[in-house]
Amino acid sequence: MSSELALSITQPVQLTDAMLISTDIPENDYAAWSAGTTYSLGARVILTSTHAVYESLQASNLGKDPTANPTWWIEVSPTNRWKAFDYSNSTQTVTAGGATPKISYTIRPGASISSVAVLNVANATSLLLKLTDPVYGVVHSRTVDFTPLPLQANWWSWFFGQKVTPTQYVATDVPAYPNADLLVQLSGNSSLAVGVIMFGQQKNFGLGVSYGARVGIQDYSVKQTNEFGDTELLVRAFAKRANFSMLVEKGETDALQNFLAEVRAVPCLWIGSTDYESTTLFGFYKNFDVLISYPQHSECDLEIEGLT
Repeated sequence: MSSELALSITQPVQLTDAMLISTDIPENDYAAWSAGTTYSLGARVILTSTHAVYESLQASNLGKDPTANPTWWIEVSPTNRWKAFDYSNSTQTVTAGGATPKISYTIRPGASISSVAVLNVANATSLLLKLTDPVYGVVHSRTVDFTPLPLQANWWSWFFGQKVTPTQYVATDVPAYPNADLLVQLSGNSSLAVGVIMFGQQKNFGLGVSYGARVGIQDYSVKQTNEFGDTELLVRAFAKRANFSMLVEKGETDALQNFLAEVRAVPCLWIGSTDYESTTLFGFYKNFDVLISYPQHSECDLEIEGLT
């Protein structure tokens, strides 16, 4: 089934302050917390040390550090600058606007990376990925077009049908330059946003995902009936799901089991096939089974659940 030779798994590198060289997204969602300010119930502040937004749970809130007083403060979300790196697909970094909206991050991973993913993108027109080495200069540059495309591949749909805008891009062929800086830059329209920016080293296992793979979503929307008998649909987030089966060579059976044990409850990027975007998920596996069924091969079944 797969146009690659194996299931691709990328464990993201956690972005740190030292890695973030520059960005055009300010960190000014709210005023920074001050020990000398008295906060009312519901007041919000940020801490740049934790890159998080906090909300006051009580009135007359004075001198209570948000990181050490859970009865006085609750963490609401990451700051806008860091939402793209919190591993939640539903929280989005949103541009401040302007004549030419952009979201730009220059990152120094400090190690070789082979995979970059930009997920849950909204209102984008293009994406620029650029890798610049201090010795060799620009070693990789790619511009991705986010022009809306028709749902079906025929002339009528192209001219008259509904068109959808791509919402993600995954690069799995980034060259290895451990000292290079990575530029991720989205351009687009007002309310340009991105849910996840992740990078890391991909690992490949197996001989390709077998036909019979199952993909779908888990919808968290709910149906409610009010006191007058009217039914309303409350639209909420959804998570992608997939079930993959594949053959694994004898020599990598133990390595696969050990790696999956290592990344349990860790959000990763899973690519079952480059032919089907629906087999690309950012999430974690719920279950896996390895059946040692042949002298030189084993069978592996994976159940993967995406993050909302």
